[in-house]
Amino acid sequence: MSQDLNYSQKWIDQKLPCFKVDPSNIVVLESPDEFYLQLKSNVTRSKKRITFSSLYLGTGYLEEELVKSIDHNLENNAQIEVNFLLDHNRGQRGEISSKSILLPLISKFENRFNLFLYHTPNLRGIVKKITPERTNETIGVQHMKLYITDNDLIISGANLSTDYFENRQDRYIWIKNCESLCDFFASLIGLVSSFSFQVNKSGSLTYPQDKIHPVLSNKDNFGQELSTKVKNLLNDFKERENETDDGDTLMYPLIQMSDAFIKIDEQVTKNIFEKADQNSKIYLAVGYFNLTDGYMNAIVKQSTADFDLLLASPEANGFFGAKGLSGYIPSIYSCLEEEFFNFCSLNKQLDRINLFEYKKTDWTFHGKGLWYYADFKKSQLPSATIIGSSNFGHRSVHRDLEANLLICTKDNGLQKQFDRVIY
Repeated sequence: MSQDLNYSQKWIDQKLPCFKVDPSNIVVLESPDEFYLQLKSNVTRSKKRITFSSLYLGTGYLEEELVKSIDHNLENNAQIEVNFLLDHNRGQRGEISSKSILLPLISKFENRFNLFLYHTPNLRGIVKKITPERTNETIGVQHMKLYITDNDLIISGANLSTDYFENRQDRYIWIKNCESLCDFFASLIGLVSSFSFQVNKSGSLTYPQDKIHPVLSNKDNFGQELSTKVKNLLNDFKERENETDDGDTLMYPLIQMSDAFIKIDEQVTKNIFEKADQNSKIYLAVGYFNLTDGYMNAIVKQSTADFDLLLASPEANGFFGAKGLSGYIPSIYSCLEEEFFNFCSLNKQLDRINLFEYKKTDWTFHGKGLWYYADFKKSQLPSATIIGSSNFGHRSVHRDLEANLLICTKDNGLQKQFDRVIY
């Protein structure tokens, strides 16, 4: 067994908490409107907590209706507490923003509704001053998409805005009655929130005095402090594991926070690519195709598995038809796709690597994730999947805060086969 595999085994087996879930409590939501309606339903019937993490909240009619549902619950239930974690820059973009939409709730329900805005430590100094509003998000953002209501979790790659509720295809898994898993992700959101700016009822921002400032202090010191807290959280939940729990589905949180020098998701994903058996197959969906060199080399040069990659066509790219320089973005992704195809061809791997483009009239594609089939010829069902916020690209791996979930089966020997990949 190689040193790298021993290292992965240490992460998965010894460092990462495992949450065992009854498969009957896992629901795959298939469409944007189903995602929205379930989200709103979960908000309406929640009794104790609503904890949401997203890049931003939109400002359209559907978003206003979601906020009204939260408002109504807070009004009629004195026991519930609501926490939102968004990105600092994206959450304040424009005259009408995520912050302005949520500000009335902060004023109305002080101490029961909290809004936190995470600011990457990499956007600072002259770079922050000269980088345009939309462009500064390429430096790094808070990108976790976790929607917790009481003991239910919807994990997705989707943001909270109209296009993601109507015609922007993404992935969404609703996990019901998973208290420990919800406690973990709620704690993770709370931890990141403690390293974020809090919005006051006046609309001003305050940063906790007991934390290293992300912009005014040394960014490595900020990262080290955040890293220590996240690792302590992982260890704490690892120690809480209930060995008597007999759920048939195993869930491992895969955290990727370059700001905090944490690369768990990258390490596990690369090992899946590199160590998959020759009879295995991997489906990979990417909303914005910009694979890192490490992922490309693992897929093309090191893996022996078959791959089917599903990408957004230019017409299904969220920037298609945009004004100004943004309108060129779909062409850039097409060029990156062509380069990858040529890379596969140069290495004579087109017999096992296939590329497909999503195209549906008036729809865009933002789906992302991985499906692993231990032996595709014997089983038409995957033994594992990864769902979450990562696009497997340079920004997701090297700049953003990401939260993904590795979900794998426990029965029928598939888990043992998958162990070979991770370990």
